Amino acid sequence: MNGEYANYVEHPRFGRSPRITGLNPQSDLTTGKPFLHWNAAERIPNTAVEADLSRQSRATVPVTHYYDVKRTCRDCGRPFIFFAQEQKHWYEELGLPLEADCVRCVPCRKRQQGVALKRERYEELFHVAERTADENLEMAECCLSLIEAGVFHVRQTQRVRQLLKRVDAQGVMTAVSNDLNRRLAALES
Repeated sequence: MNGEYANYVEHPRFGRSPRITGLNPQSDLTTGKPFLHWNAAERIPNTAVEADLSRQSRATVPVTHYYDVKRTCRDCGRPFIFFAQEQKHWYEELGLPLEADCVRCVPCRKRQQGVALKRERYEELFHVAERTADENLEMAECCLSLIEAGVFHVRQTQRVRQLLKRVDAQGVMTAVSNDLNRRLAALES
């Protein structure tokens, strides 16, 4: 089975191969037997984990079992597994609705979270009336990272240049500002 999943993205906790539990219940709504999750088409057999219905957020039809499921990352296009244990955590510990689906592999999710944090920090710094040199430097780095991630348009390089000029005028040129100037030059070429 390992060979089949050799090209799958590695999950930091669960690896890249399915976690075989031996549990493979069948869904039959007419007899009241277990109702399985929405992901039947990509389900990996014998990987079921029993759900705790009392911990799920309210749903029209609760899910009694989670399965490891095959996914393709929306961002990088690589295959990965959305593990049953991970689903249990999402839907029972974090309280996400059962309709929430995992569409990105872990590295792309982490990258997206990092971009969101950069944008949030950029917005905070944008509203500071009198920024220090360090804050201007941090804002320049956030802006440049957001340009590189495709969140901001390349025209925002002008803002980065303005911020770096302010840092220079404040007499605080550092290795960080030199690195930002190199990244900026590479981006503009």
